[in-house]
Formats: sequence, C-alpha cells, structure tokens
Amino acid sequence: MTGTALPDVVSPSARLPAHAEGRTGDVAGPHDGPQAAPFSLRRRFALASLVVITVIAIGLGWMLSRVLTERMLQREAEVTMHFVQNVLSTDSTWLYFRRPDDPLLRGAFLQSMRHIVTMRESVRSNAYDLRGHVLWSSDEELIGQSFDHNAELAEALQGRVVVEADLTEPGQFSKAEHQGLVHQGAFFVEIYFPVRDPQSGAVLGVIEVYKIPEKLSSDIHQGLRQLWLACFGGAVLLFAVLYWIVARADRLITQQQQRLTEAQRTASTVELASAVAHSLRNPLASIRSAAELLQDGPGRSEDVRELSGDMIESVDRANRWITELVHVAQAPQLHPQALDLVALVQTCLQEMAGELTRRHIQLRVEPTGALPVLAHSATLRQALLSIIANAAEAMPHGGRLEVGWTRGDGLLGVYLADNGTGLSAEARQRLFQPFASNKVGGLGMGLALVKRMVEQWQGELLVSAEQPRGTRVEIRLPQPAGPKPGR
Repeated sequence: MTGTALPDVVSPSARLPAHAEGRTGDVAGPHDGPQAAPFSLRRRFALASLVVITVIAIGLGWMLSRVLTERMLQREAEVTMHFVQNVLSTDSTWLYFRRPDDPLLRGAFLQSMRHIVTMRESVRSNAYDLRGHVLWSSDEELIGQSFDHNAELAEALQGRVVVEADLTEPGQFSKAEHQGLVHQGAFFVEIYFPVRDPQSGAVLGVIEVYKIPEKLSSDIHQGLRQLWLACFGGAVLLFAVLYWIVARADRLITQQQQRLTEAQRTASTVELASAVAHSLRNPLASIRSAAELLQDGPGRSEDVRELSGDMIESVDRANRWITELVHVAQAPQLHPQALDLVALVQTCLQEMAGELTRRHIQLRVEPTGALPVLAHSATLRQALLSIIANAAEAMPHGGRLEVGWTRGDGLLGVYLADNGTGLSAEARQRLFQPFASNKVGGLGMGLALVKRMVEQWQGELLVSAEQPRGTRVEIRLPQPAGPKPGR
C-alpha cells in the first residue's frame, strides 16, 4: 500500500480549485433532474393546528363567557328576589297583590317598598298585578299604566325569574317602561320575579327591579378578561407543546430518511462492487501492460508515448475506483482492533513526506504520547493517507498542514488542519453524500466511506472550515477496554 491510494477519489474537505468553484457540472449525483418539493410535516401542522386551535379557543371563550355572564346575572337576580320576598313576607304585605283596594294593606305595602327603593344600585322598581298593570312604582308617573309587548313580564307572570342585561344608548329606549330613566348609556340589569302566595304558591304579581350594577359590571368584565386570557394562554401553550412534539418527530423522520437514503446508496455501491470489481481488474491489467509496452518500446514517437501515458493514468484511476468500491463492500466484515493512533499517523506522514515537500507544504505535528484507539488499521491508514493527499491538493502553491490530537467524551482523536482553498457552501451540503464529488474525475465515495467506517467503530468524523480559509478534518475513535498497546 502506498501513499497514492485513493488520493483523487477521497475528498475529505470536498474542495474545488479556486478557478472551478463556480462550476456545477463537476458535481455528480444520482438525482440531477427536477425534484418535487418535500412534504413539510412541521409547516403543514403549524398552519392546520393554528387554525383549529384558534377556532376552538375562540369558540370555547365565547361559550364560557356567556355561561359566566349568565351565572353572575342569575346570582344577582336570586339575591334580589330573596331580599324582596323576605321583606314582603315579614310584614305580610304580599296580600296587597290580592286586595289592592285595601287602604291599610296599601299603606303597609308602600312602607315595605321603601326598603326596595333604598337598595344599592337600584334606579327604578315596579310592582305589577296579574293583568300587567303597574300597582306601584318608584316613579309615580308609571302607576296605573300598562305596557304592551313586554315578553319578560309575561314570562315572570308564569312563575319564572327573568334577567335581562344590556347597554342602553343615550336617547334610545328599548322598552316603553324605560322612559324617564336618566342613566342612559350605562350597563343595566333588569330583574323580573314573581310574588307568590306563601301558602298556595300561586303567582300574585311581579316585582321588577331595574339596576345599574357598577360592581357587578366590573366583576363581569374582570372575569371575562381573565377567561379570555386563560383561553389565549391555553391555546398558545397547547400549540407550543404540540408543535414541539411534531417538530421533534419531523426531525427524527428527516434523520431516518437521510440515513435510509445513505444506506440505500451504500447498498447499491456494495452490489456494484460485488458485480464488477473482479471482472474489471484483469482486463484493466492487460490494458495497462499493453500501454507500458507501447510507451517503453524502441522507436516510439512522442505522440505514442504521450497517449500511452494517458492510458496508464486512466487505468490507474479506474483501478483506484474499484479498490474503493471493494472497501465499501468489505466494510461490514472489518472488525476494529486496538492500535496506537499516534504511530499510525506518523507512518502516514512519513509516506506522504515527499509529496508534501514537493508542494512546499510546511508540516507541524503536536508532540504527544501514545493514544490507544479501536479501529481497523488498514482502513484507517487508507483514510488518513487520503485526507493528507487531499489537503496537499488543496494547497497547490504551498501552505501549512497542522496535525494535532483531541481528547474528550471517552474518545481520542487526531485532527488535520490546512490553509488551502477551503469549503464552498455547496460542498458543505453534499459533504458526506455517496457518489457526490467536487473533483473532476472523482468517484465521490471518499468521505462517505470514511464516515461509515468511523461510525461503525463508534467514533466520529468532523469536518469544518478554518478561518480565514482552509479545512479541518477530525477523526475521533473509542479507546480499547483492555490493556493499552505499548504499555
């Protein structure tokens, strides 16, 4: 094995030369045609759930606000009704509804009504007989009158408590009996409740109490504000929780799809390697031998020698592709062993020393002791040689290659950082995709193979851009559990 294995196949930093970074024709991929936009679970859920949750929150808020208002108004009506009934029962003035012509009952009834007039927030009170005539009113002008089309009064005469709440507009009266009220434009509550015979329970008449309940109005508005804030907060919380769950599921699905795609591409590589590797090597060897004879034979013209050299170079490149495919096919059978990472890296640097010197590349290696790791020695050596070769190619006019060591999270690793041409945005997106190469003539299996091998050994492969330019490739591998080599 020499340092020239796979140098133009594996592209750890997926670089393009400075004059070719804008070219897209050099990037090979299995799906170059137009593709349909992927289904976005997160976006679809966000739109659908936002509409549904908003509708539910508004509907729930509206329903609960009505229930809250009705309950509070009903409670106000019950308190008022019990107060008036207690007043009428205490001095038996309810008999006035049965004998309205009795002057003694009338006087006693009027005395009881003074308690109602002095009720807090009450602005008008009326007493109706069974015919709907006003027997008594806090507004004397209404006594003896009757008002048509009073549905609430008719319902109260049937024995039910009726509560009506509204906001009166200045200068407008929703009912005839509202005339003369001076509190226009305020929130009012109108309560109708029957007066019953304590013995038989028969309806004798109706009391109407008209209120401007500022405290009740304030309580209702405060309750509604809290209710709507609770609905809004609940809707936001529900949306956030569901969106987080769906976003997490979407990320997992996307990752699984990517892994499945990579596995399918790699599986196709294995099948391809098994089908063509052994069948192509023998014909390639024959072609190369013939080309060498043409190149070295006596009396060959310069054109023949040049064409023969091109043939040999093409055969070598094809042979390297086949070697890489064979490595992919054999990957599941390569078991990691305990080895010294520092010694292996130094061996690879010595093999590539001539190439680095020829390209005027300065090498800086951090000193360290032995670093025992678990990996397959031959495969890791191939990967390191390829990374070093590609780093050298990224610095055609010279540069600096720095080699250092990393420790952490139970992993030991090596990093190689150069100050070459660096990574383009498109190269970073397709860095680990099989069959995607940014190099002219590259097969595009380099980083995909290295990443697959390192992850199979429970390690990590990290590629990042250096500042202001260049690329850093880091391989981190697990430590062996048994005795360390060289100890």
